[in-house]
Amino acid sequence: MNPFETLFTQGKTTAEFIATGTPEQIADLQSWQALLESQHEAVEKALAPVQTLTDRFHLLVAAEMWCPDCHRNIPPMALLCQRLPNVEMAIVTRDEAQPLTALLDIEKVKIPLAVVLDADFAPLGTFVERPASVVKGDESQLEAYRRGELLVETISDITTMLAAAR
Repeated sequence: MNPFETLFTQGKTTAEFIATGTPEQIADLQSWQALLESQHEAVEKALAPVQTLTDRFHLLVAAEMWCPDCHRNIPPMALLCQRLPNVEMAIVTRDEAQPLTALLDIEKVKIPLAVVLDADFAPLGTFVERPASVVKGDESQLEAYRRGELLVETISDITTMLAAAR
């Protein structure tokens, strides 16, 4: 079993992960989830490039329930996996994810960190902390992210990696 697969098998499901939070943390995550669900048209557009993928993929996510960025990004990742049954997600804590620093040649594990893996648990790409448009953007992009206007960008970033694996 390769190290990514080992970490994946140690991970929690989305429901198990959410259950580790306080009532306030769970409510916050659920508010982002509800907002995402109201963005139906944008979600469909973000999922369109990978609707026909038949290969299996894994999403190994390092996250914590106290983290506001995790509250914003776990719902889009979970929705992606819900809508694409060939993509399975497992969530580990930041401490459990420490082996990723050496495996991915990164300085530290910023959360959420999602590693997109193929069927054999080989890494295809990573999502780190916030969507690429926010990381590369200016203050207005960051503010839009904080308001929840860019939740679908998380899905788009991951579907781009999945589509590239064809």
